[in-house]
Amino acid sequence: MLIDFHSHFSSPDSVVCTADASAPDRDSALLGCTGLLPDKWTVQGQQQLFSVLERDPRLQMGEVGLDRRFESILPMDRQITILKQELEFAIHRERSISLHCVRATKPMVDILKELDFRPCSILWHGFTGSPETARELAKLNVILSIGPRFNGNIEAILQANPYTVPETDYEGSESLEHQKILESQYRRFPEDYQDQAEKVFCLFCHQ
Repeated sequence: MLIDFHSHFSSPDSVVCTADASAPDRDSALLGCTGLLPDKWTVQGQQQLFSVLERDPRLQMGEVGLDRRFESILPMDRQITILKQELEFAIHRERSISLHCVRATKPMVDILKELDFRPCSILWHGFTGSPETARELAKLNVILSIGPRFNGNIEAILQANPYTVPETDYEGSESLEHQKILESQYRRFPEDYQDQAEKVFCLFCHQ
């Protein structure tokens, strides 16, 4: 089975995530996560996010994070405060977390260094950083998820952080298109990587 570690399309092989505090179609997905990105954040939205997670203990958190593109909507210092609240909420309830990070690598790494979370319970979605950053995150047991936008050396990232996995970040609605993208992503990894991806998924789900 090829596991898609981050998708917005609900399918039996996908970790399906939302960005607006709505509950995903978890029943038809491998794993469901609900989140709230900075451009959609409101006090009411965050309350809804927490409420949805409280009502369904099988839901995980994601995607949540930091994004410099939205600083005019939500300043970075406010984004950091909000993200810390969300991470503490999830960690206290032993939920896994899918992180969103755009042009905010240093503050994100600094936040993670402050937290006491279960190993491999946090996944850095859409990682596009350097092997040096990957190595730093490996020390924290943070999973890195590589999507189609990654143009770097995947082998170098894998050497720096063995908890590196494929994703599609697919936002469409066609099963065949999603599967095609997922298969293409796995071809970028070593031939025998499917077993390793399944092991990482078990760690992410605390199995």
